[in-house]
Formats: sequence, structure tokens, C-alpha cells
Amino acid sequence: MINKVKAGMILGIEGRIIDVEIDIGKGMPCFSIVGLAGTEVKESKERVRSAITNSGYDFPLKRIVVNLSPADLKKDGAYLDLAILMGIMRGKLKVSDSFLEESLFLGELSLDANIKPMRGIIAIALSMLGSKIKRIFVPADNYMECSAIDGIDIVPISSVKEAIGIINMKEKDRKSHIDKLVSKIVTESEDFNQSDRSFRYTSDGKKLFDEDFYDIRGNKLAKRCALISLAGNHNMLMVGPPGTGKTMLAKAMKNMLPKMSDNESLEVSKIYSAAGKLDTKRGLISTRPFRQPHHTTTKIAMIGGGANSSLGEISLSHKGILFLDEMAEFPKPIIECLRQPIEDGFINISRLNRSIRYPAEFLLLATMNPCPCGYLSSSRPCSCRQYEIDRYRSKISGPILDRIDLYCEIVEADYSDISGNSSDNKTSSDYIDDINRARDIQADRFKDLNINTNSQMKPEDIRVYCQMDKSAENILQLVYNKYKLSNRSYMKLIKIARTIADLDESHTIKEDHILEAFSYRKAYYKYFCDY
Repeated sequence: MINKVKAGMILGIEGRIIDVEIDIGKGMPCFSIVGLAGTEVKESKERVRSAITNSGYDFPLKRIVVNLSPADLKKDGAYLDLAILMGIMRGKLKVSDSFLEESLFLGELSLDANIKPMRGIIAIALSMLGSKIKRIFVPADNYMECSAIDGIDIVPISSVKEAIGIINMKEKDRKSHIDKLVSKIVTESEDFNQSDRSFRYTSDGKKLFDEDFYDIRGNKLAKRCALISLAGNHNMLMVGPPGTGKTMLAKAMKNMLPKMSDNESLEVSKIYSAAGKLDTKRGLISTRPFRQPHHTTTKIAMIGGGANSSLGEISLSHKGILFLDEMAEFPKPIIECLRQPIEDGFINISRLNRSIRYPAEFLLLATMNPCPCGYLSSSRPCSCRQYEIDRYRSKISGPILDRIDLYCEIVEADYSDISGNSSDNKTSSDYIDDINRARDIQADRFKDLNINTNSQMKPEDIRVYCQMDKSAENILQLVYNKYKLSNRSYMKLIKIARTIADLDESHTIKEDHILEAFSYRKAYYKYFCDY
């Protein structure tokens, strides 16, 4: 007797259907698994055996052979536990073979027959859309991350006995029972998700975030640069001495990121689920990621890879911010490995006989000191020799610098700014309104294209959507010829000008927009023009 059940596993961030065939026949009692099974899969024999007996059923004392296909794909993880158990318990399931053919079983078994949550469940579920699978049995703790998926039924289960009970119900009773389970899970999740963020308020009642632009005194130019960066998703490098607010500005920017669309939320949640970093009680991720790796991080931790083809920081920053504090302190090879993802929005990880592509569309936000001691061009004396300064800055190569859109010099604040007598009292919420308005303009502009922001425009898009008046064209030509801009820098300059024009709600790029866009290269020519 051969029973067939379908399971799934994660490969990178994509799901794969695994066909599980169980042959229960005569012969000396044994339990074997074939089909290129990894260690975790082989160990499932003991978990399945204990789960069956601890659910009150008898484990068949027969010759049991489990075949996993496709046979040339290595199976890792405990994803197949529940499917193997269901195949062995087929005689207890009062449903047709077609029901099982349209069902997918996911879940790790504990010895007491409970079903434990797993990483990557949403990735597997999303990969089943468009297939013959109509329903997926998932651990109850993983339900919330899959709840937003339309087109496929998600059945939450907590134990083997509950799973078999649901399967054996009549269709009407099964649906009613699942609705009750879902209602309970959703209620518990909503209680857990009650916001505990404590906001502060200004004297005139304006709401402040934990890190807010209102607290950053002075550096109006840096705030303007940050506004443009977030409005058009432009990469930004801040250069300045210690204590001038570079890190604080970056952390304040994370609260000003635009809201994610439903598709973006699914995409980011899928990545975090595959990495095992998704809080299953909270469900889908609704805020854009902000990742801040330390400068001692390894290359694998940054871009991903290794024996298990793990996800790196650049993929965990997808649709959010990758913040490199003190960028020049990172090893040069790690900085250089950012070239492809910055340009293409993805990273290819090659491992043995397969290659995996991970998404990596992030906004690069970086800070650095002007020299090793940090005090060059500040009120304090610099103790660095020129060769030390040259070596320090040269860690950031020309190709990386060419991929950065905005360069901003952060200067020491005046006393009037620190003391609170400055007229600059805009909060992050004030800037958010400007960012959202500019993003709405871009969303309408690119509604028929596969891009969302100005920074993603290709040369053909620039020709269509970046119309300039005559004076703007003349200034652009002058800048290009005088400063010998690379083709990439030239395109970036136009994209930044387009974002500035959007902030001004101007359909045409004007001279002032080009001049302001070019002003954000001053720090580049001051600190890097010799490299």
C-alpha cells in the first residue's frame, strides 16, 4: 500500500513542493527514509513515531519506506514531519485521495504530538499560489504570517490529534471549526500588538518620535538632504566630526520612511520568515526594515551565503534602510561587495550546483569621519598625518562613491541652535508630509512601470519623465563638462533634481533644482575628489 502526501520546504526564500510517498508493507518492522534526506529529515523518524504513539494511536509494526521526491534535491529541516505522519496515518483519514492531493502539510512535530512553528512558512505558502494546492495545514503559531494570502486556504493546527480531527470533519463542520480557530488566533494577535510606543510632545502639542528631527539642532542642510534622500530613495553619505549628530539623524530617518504597500509587506515578511527572524505573533511586517550592522561584521553576514545559503544584512534591509555607521571602518572587501546589490537590487549566491538570488533593494545610508581621529575641518585640532587621511578615505573606492547619490557635510552646531533659540523647530511628522506627497507624485508617474521611486529610473525613463527648461539644460551641460561627471553620476544628478522638483510640486525640472542637486556633491569634491 502506497500513500501519497504533499509537503513543502524552503529553498532560499522560495518554497518547493516535496512529494512524500509512504510504502507500508509486509516484512521485518523498520522505518527508512530515502530521497537525499538531510540529518534533520532522517531524525524525523523518531519524532513521527513518538507523536503517533503519544496521540493515542498505534504505530504500525510493518516495513515502512518513505520516498521524498524530487530525489536530486537535498531535503533539510523538519518541514516534512507532519506530511510523513499523515502518510503513515492515512488509514485514519476519512477523506478522498483528491483531498490529500490538493492539501499541503507543514510542521515540525514535538515528541508529545504538538506541532511547532517553523521559519519560511509564508514563503512556502506564497509559492503555492497558482498551483493545484487549495489548502495548507500550518502550525497555529505561523497562521498570522499567512493570513493575508488570498487564493488559498490556511488551516491552523496545534497538534496531531487536532489535525486528524479537522480532516475527518464534514466540509461544513470543518469550515466552521477553522473559522473559530482563526478568530481566536487573530484576537490573541491583536491583543499582543497593542502599541506600547510612548510619544513625546512639544509645547504646542506636536507629536515626537523617540528619535525626532526636532531634537537635532542646526544642520538644516543635512535635514534637507535627508528629506530628498527619503523622498526619492537616494543613497546618502554623511561626513562630519564626532558628536555632530550624524548617527542621530540616520536613526531619526527610520521613523520617516513611507508606509509599505501590501505587496511590499508580504515581500519583506517572506524574507524575514525565511531567515527565522519574523515574530509570528505579530504577523506580517508593516514597517520598513532598518538594519545597522557593526563594522566588524563578516562578508557572509553582510551579503549572505555560507553552507546554508543564509540571508545577509543587505537582504534583511530590502525595501528599507541599510545604515553603515562609520563606513570607512568596515573592511574594504565588505564595502566592495555592495556594488552589485546597490546597482541591481539583488545579490546572487552561488553554492555547489545551484545559484540563489536574494532581493536587496535598500536605501544605503552611511556616515564617516573626515579623518581617522575625526576632527579634520572642525574646531578641534586634527592629529592625523596626511598619509593616514589618504589611506582612511581610500577604503571607499571610486565605484562605490559613484553609486552614492547625496553627499552631505555635517558641521558643528552654533550655540543658538544648541540652546534652543533657533527658528528650526520642524518635527519628523512635518517632514513626513512632504515625503509622502513626493512619493504620491512618483507613484502616479510610474503606475504603468515596474518602479516606484525616482532613484530607480533607467535612461529611457529619464528621457520621458525628466523634462527640463532651457536654463536647467544649460547649467547641467556646464556642470557635466567642468566636473567630468561619469555617466552614472550624470544620471543620478538628474534623478535628484527630479525629486527636488517633486518636493516643489513642479512638473518641469528648473535651474534651481539642478543647482541644488549639484550642491549635494560638494562634500564629495572636498573629501574624495583625489580618489
